[in-house]
Amino acid sequence: MKVVQLNCVYGNGSTGKIVEAIHHHLQSEGDESYVLYGYGPDSCESHAIRVVPPAIRKAQSLRSRITGYPYGGAIWGTASTISFLNKIKPDVVHIHCYNAYIANIYRILSYLKREHIPTVITNHAEFMYTGGCTYSLQCNKWLNGCGGCNKIGNEHPVSWFFDRTHSEWERLCKAYEGFDDLTICCVSDWVRDRAARSPFFQGHQVLTVLNGLDSSVFKYRFNEELRNRLSNNGRRKVVLHVTPDFSNPIKGGQHVLEMAKRMPDVSFVVVGNRGGVITELGNILFAGRADDQIALAEYYSAADVCLLTSKAETYSMVTAESLCCGTPVVGFRAGGPETIAIPEFSVFVPQQNDSALEKQLLQFATASFCKEDISVTARKKYSDVRMCSNYRQIYLESCNGC
Repeated sequence: MKVVQLNCVYGNGSTGKIVEAIHHHLQSEGDESYVLYGYGPDSCESHAIRVVPPAIRKAQSLRSRITGYPYGGAIWGTASTISFLNKIKPDVVHIHCYNAYIANIYRILSYLKREHIPTVITNHAEFMYTGGCTYSLQCNKWLNGCGGCNKIGNEHPVSWFFDRTHSEWERLCKAYEGFDDLTICCVSDWVRDRAARSPFFQGHQVLTVLNGLDSSVFKYRFNEELRNRLSNNGRRKVVLHVTPDFSNPIKGGQHVLEMAKRMPDVSFVVVGNRGGVITELGNILFAGRADDQIALAEYYSAADVCLLTSKAETYSMVTAESLCCGTPVVGFRAGGPETIAIPEFSVFVPQQNDSALEKQLLQFATASFCKEDISVTARKKYSDVRMCSNYRQIYLESCNGC
């Protein structure tokens, strides 16, 4: 079987690691596997190819802000992608997040439809069934055409001048129309339920395939020195918050600061980009980015509870990683997290309800959990081996056992 995956990155970031895991699993099964990606460092693997130079991608980013079409244009990346697919002639193409100003999504879909190439789409976010937004939040305009978007200019993807969301929705609708060889996968039941309502996917199989992670890395890793440092030698409970961008409103960093104010006897540790946030709170530590995945796993393992404050998450790799490292999770209901978490070791409260969040955070931080038991249970559920096997079976069914 010959499979090509399309994604914005390879080998880094949540989707990049997922694509890498699937790629290596397919190769171990004797399949011919390729990955096309758009930005990040050049891969040393011969079958992982970056399709667009950094300068061209940046120019496309500027173009999209001016024209309002983030998923159109991209002549270079689109031509490179189609040329490669013409050459390889894959049995299956798997589209992940082929956004970030890499290729013209509408043309790619139209090409795959025209060539009758079995295609699998994984909805890691919502832009593949909306007018372009990553998270539609409370808006349901994607059900009947988008337009009049109140997020233009404020959230990714950014448009400086024009609201093209209705036009983008119509382009996407046309690209999907008549696409027979299409399977829709979603990373959580929450996304699956939403995607199944999309007019684009009526008549298509819509499945849930949970994201997987490397359970040989994300497991309970007790580091006594780190635990003592974060907990002031055991005198404080430790709450961990892991984020790619603390200052991004959708990630809810302001609620972490609020919890730290309300709970002065608890140590709050933020791992990730702090985004220039300045605070005089003495019980919050901005640890920066973890040096590597093992270091991140040690942070998870050292905490008493992991705090999730996002407005919306289609999955929440933080939830899966924390549980695999034996640490329970408390957060706001954000869509995906509460549907993929293990109920015995997690709790989610209504959005913006800081009082309820504080109550549950204190309860979980002082509760007695067996971290080894949490880790064992979670690593079975979130294993990347399970995820890869599920996707390979979907590929085989898509191309009739090719």
